[in-house]
Amino acid sequence: MRREWMVLWLVFLVLFGSAASAHVFDTMDVSSKARGMGGAWTANAFDAAAIFYNPACMPEVVSPDLYASYLRPNNQSYTGLTFLAFSFPFRSQQSIGVSYRGFGVEYESVDLLSESTLSLAYAAPLLKDIHTALYIGGTVNVYSLEFASAGTQDLGSQTTVGIDIGLLGVLRDRTRIGLFLHNINEPSVGKVISEPLPQWVSAGISYKPYYGVVTELDLRSVRGEDVEVHMGMEFAATDYFAMRFGFQTNPNSFTGGMSVGVAPIEVDYSYSSHSVLPGTHHVAIGARF
Repeated sequence: MRREWMVLWLVFLVLFGSAASAHVFDTMDVSSKARGMGGAWTANAFDAAAIFYNPACMPEVVSPDLYASYLRPNNQSYTGLTFLAFSFPFRSQQSIGVSYRGFGVEYESVDLLSESTLSLAYAAPLLKDIHTALYIGGTVNVYSLEFASAGTQDLGSQTTVGIDIGLLGVLRDRTRIGLFLHNINEPSVGKVISEPLPQWVSAGISYKPYYGVVTELDLRSVRGEDVEVHMGMEFAATDYFAMRFGFQTNPNSFTGGMSVGVAPIEVDYSYSSHSVLPGTHHVAIGARF
């Protein structure tokens, strides 16, 4: 059994490469729309995926919204990311949402690593008048991390809780400024050696120069890493078709995507390049009721 355990971990390290030393529960985009805009989504997350990017955006979604997406990061067959989210408004422009994020690495039908995040979010306006609005939102994330078992060797699992806070300011429905703080309570996993979960701060500004066009610039600072720049643009060619383009740094990546849909269903696709690894294809489907 000892030999089986060693072989299993050797395979894990080879497959995961440099990502083996990266943070778990990382910043990987769960929204195809966000990926198409270079990850710039802090001030413009107007669907249920706002639970991940900035829950303060949820009150801007005025009807119940369902969102589901799937991708294989860098087109690797041994790993996958699934995201499901639902948000709905209720009295006085308040909103509540719930989401599930699942990430896994497998080899020959063995789940080497499984991450799951169950999130519950709430948002409400702090002030609102005819020209301006300020919203606040918060999310409670329940993180669960589990490693594979090899024979009698149990490599362990653990659950912890993280808290997010977001703000969104709106001026004349053209300019939006978003701020998002992720894992402000500094959660960690590990019993013998404690590994902190990633913390980051995102600040973004979105501007609509005219109807059907949205631009956004985000800065994201992940604790212990260089500041990332995310920028993107969305152009709605018709009521049924929209295109997106973007760019991000650390790592440098060019992105693009599109949405096709007839109410209440919309299908999204996006692609992001990578300087070393294959690019990532990302598909999603949404429904607004």
